[in-house]
Amino acid sequence: MFPHPRPLPASRARRLCAAAAALALVGTAYSLSTPLPAQADPADAATYTVTVGSVGTWTHPDDTPASMIIDEKGDFHLQGAHALYGKNDERRWTFWKGTTIDDITWDQEASSADDNWDTTTRCNESPTGRESTRAPGATSHSEANYCDLTNMWVDPDTGDWYGLVHNEFTPRPFDDGLHYDSIDYAVSHDKGVTWSIVDHAITSPYSTRRGDTDAFPEKTYYYGDGDPRLYVDYASGYFYAFYGSRVVDKGYSWVAFYQHVARAPISGKMAAGTWQKWYNGTWTEAGIGGRESNMTPVTADSPTGYTAPENEYKPTTPGWAGQQVADGTAPATSPLFVMDVTYNAHLGLYIAEPQNPDQSGNAPQEIYATRDLSTQKWFKLGDTGTYTNASWYRWFLDSANGTSSAIVGRSFRAYCSYGCTTELMSFQYVNLTIDTDSPAQAVDTSKRYTITNADGLLLSAAPDGTLSGATTVTEDTGAWTFHATGDGSYTITGADGRALGVDSSSTAGRAWDTPLTLTAADSTDVGQQWFVVPATGDAGSVRLVNRYSGLTLGMNGTAALTTPQRTWDRGSDAGGTSSVLTTVAAQTLTLAEFRPSPATPTAAPTQAAPTTEPTQAAPTQAAPTQAADPTAAPRASQGPLASTGTNVLVPVLVAVVLTGAGALALRRRARRG
Repeated sequence: MFPHPRPLPASRARRLCAAAAALALVGTAYSLSTPLPAQADPADAATYTVTVGSVGTWTHPDDTPASMIIDEKGDFHLQGAHALYGKNDERRWTFWKGTTIDDITWDQEASSADDNWDTTTRCNESPTGRESTRAPGATSHSEANYCDLTNMWVDPDTGDWYGLVHNEFTPRPFDDGLHYDSIDYAVSHDKGVTWSIVDHAITSPYSTRRGDTDAFPEKTYYYGDGDPRLYVDYASGYFYAFYGSRVVDKGYSWVAFYQHVARAPISGKMAAGTWQKWYNGTWTEAGIGGRESNMTPVTADSPTGYTAPENEYKPTTPGWAGQQVADGTAPATSPLFVMDVTYNAHLGLYIAEPQNPDQSGNAPQEIYATRDLSTQKWFKLGDTGTYTNASWYRWFLDSANGTSSAIVGRSFRAYCSYGCTTELMSFQYVNLTIDTDSPAQAVDTSKRYTITNADGLLLSAAPDGTLSGATTVTEDTGAWTFHATGDGSYTITGADGRALGVDSSSTAGRAWDTPLTLTAADSTDVGQQWFVVPATGDAGSVRLVNRYSGLTLGMNGTAALTTPQRTWDRGSDAGGTSSVLTTVAAQTLTLAEFRPSPATPTAAPTQAAPTTEPTQAAPTQAAPTQAADPTAAPRASQGPLASTGTNVLVPVLVAVVLTGAGALALRRRARRG
């Protein structure tokens, strides 16, 4: 059964038409192959070029960016959500499944479950819902809280699904048409059929009580924290949640839009109290109620990447928001607002695509980059030139696997739901390529290597092709050569020329504990492609991440497998489904040049045991130092892994008919971008 939306209320329809008409005035001309020289960080000597390729159609938009995961069996899942405001309007969490994003079908079991098909009760009884109040009098807001699931993640300890929850609550707090925002987290133990919203994750530094004139004595108030875009960075061991806030004129609407970020150890599984906000250059403010810096692009004139505390918005500042911005007592809208993030292995950079402050439809999609998520210094890498949009919801996708936003290569897809062209109701993806005169080089491809884990085991191939960890190897069993594919990934071959990988012809090749095999080398086979991801702050240590599955190479004395990434050791009481390999050491690898001895096999090099997880009260983390090993490249990629997620600047209430198989998914509110 597909969702069937009800007719639009007349007021919404009028607003929707007006917004669409305004966007239509900007015209439709753009070029699909125009390279644009990038504006790089002044400290970065590299140059970048963004090239726009062909455009494809996206047929399943919703009121969130698509959230994508692969479960322990190798099955692909995609999730979206919407929650309209009216009494009889739809409020749903929707689920899809398939081989890749290109062939997904409706997940009947998960989507039609009672609390997913109608989330009204779940949202009102959630931690945020219980703290919310309904709007007084006649209003288009029928409920106290509206909540959307987004940014899913699979727990490697149990196979459980987690996700962040965007809340819009206590509507009309100062007699306007808006609300407050906050972020909770939820967990499902049955592949999305049932969910429990557990607790708060990230909340406003200011009051979210209705009409609180003590907290907001002047003409403005603070919208709160919402619209999260999650990046799971296994390289550092942290979740990074990029989220937005806004300054609102009482009785009117939004004026200034700000970007923030918080992080939490992945081992904490999104729990309340594990999140810390980025404020004034440190990670010391609590996720719940802590202060937060507005993020800004790094330039020669603004090297910190954030607004100075004395220039941040303050509720006690007199005047309307626009006047405060003009006077310099509050920052203007951040160009980084609600950006989604991925790691580009070809560049060795994290890249992001925010919502452009110019929502006319004439502005290009800007792309920003940083080398280190711990310092959040984002510089403008480039933009899409004459390919323009007013995009609301965006996410990256690795076009080689069609399932992941964690890591991309030189060419990738950038998806968009709503405002993707000059037409408001447009849904598409565009193929982008980013070139540079200084690509990342994770390994020296002229050398052969041993691959050793932190348990001291070397990757070894038996004569029959069976792979496992061994204490010694010979040239025939454990000398591995890396071959660059040209887009940031590598194939890895043994002494006989066969390539290391998994079967990419079946989803079973993406399952946890898939045994590695050696087969005829084929550089175009995504199952044979690997990303070399350095561990942040642990010079010399890497993970080898299989491009097809997103799993990492791990080994014990009997097998070499692809296993879910982890930055902590699994406890014996974790329960649920787990991989055979449950320690960090099994998947933390060192690459050392193979130097055969005429008389003795090569033994494992000494390797320090890895840190199992980041400390919670972490101050600003230094950028990882480059390995001193002569095999290390001049610019090794500093890796990450994981998921992502935007919010709208055009104040309209939207409901949209979804295309494909007669399915309709209602969009709500003019809140996201």
